[in-house]
Amino acid sequence: MRFILDKDILKRASRCRDNFSCLSGEGDCLCEIEDFAGEKIHFIKPGNKGGICNYKMGFGYSFLCNCPVRKEIYNKYKV
Repeated sequence: MRFILDKDILKRASRCRDNFSCLSGEGDCLCEIEDFAGEKIHFIKPGNKGGICNYKMGFGYSFLCNCPVRKEIYNKYKV
């Protein structure tokens, strides 16, 4: 599956290190969403395969995803 997102979402992710490789639809680079609160707060599992990411933020013993692209992929496709 290839992900299709609005260009406005892509513009908001200007700090992406991987040139939006997550949009290929392979899912290899996507951090696994552990839990979410609405459409704005997404908790990701520690030790994700995503590696270093400018949008991964520590939050106590958890991590939050602040990537607009990753959040939109989850909200739209539940992946």
